[in-house]
Amino acid sequence: MSAAEVQQPLFGPNPASTAGGTRREPRQEVVRHVEYCSFPRARSDQRLRVGFTRDLSPSGMCVRVDTPERVGSLLRVTLREVDGQPRLESIARIAWSSPTIDGAHWVGLSLLKPGRRQPALVRHGPRAIGRLEVA
Repeated sequence: MSAAEVQQPLFGPNPASTAGGTRREPRQEVVRHVEYCSFPRARSDQRLRVGFTRDLSPSGMCVRVDTPERVGSLLRVTLREVDGQPRLESIARIAWSSPTIDGAHWVGLSLLKPGRRQPALVRHGPRAIGRLEVA
C-alpha cells in the first residue's frame, strides 16, 4: 500500500471536491507543504510563508494559510513532497479566499502556465506625474 492510499484528509470534508459533475478537472485530496510569498516581492516584510494543501488539480490547489490574502494577487508558490523535495514551483493567482472558524483562511490558487501568456493585472497606488525636462 502506498503513502497516498494511506493518507487521510486532515481538515474535514472538502465540499468543492465532492460536488458531482461540476468540476472541469479531478481534484486529488492530499495534504502537502506549500511555501509562498508575494510576487513580485516589493517590500522586505513580504517574507516567505507556509501553508498546507487540501486538494490539488492540474491547474490549481486549495491551500490553508494563516493570514488573509487579497483575491487577484499573485504568489510565488513551491509545493513540497512528503520528503521535502520541491514538486512544483510556479506563480499562482488567488482565485478565492474563505475564512475558517479558527481564524485561518482557505485560498484557491490558479496556477499560471509557463510559456502561455496570461494577463497579469497589477494594481499600483496613485502615481505622481512630474515634469520631464530635456536639456
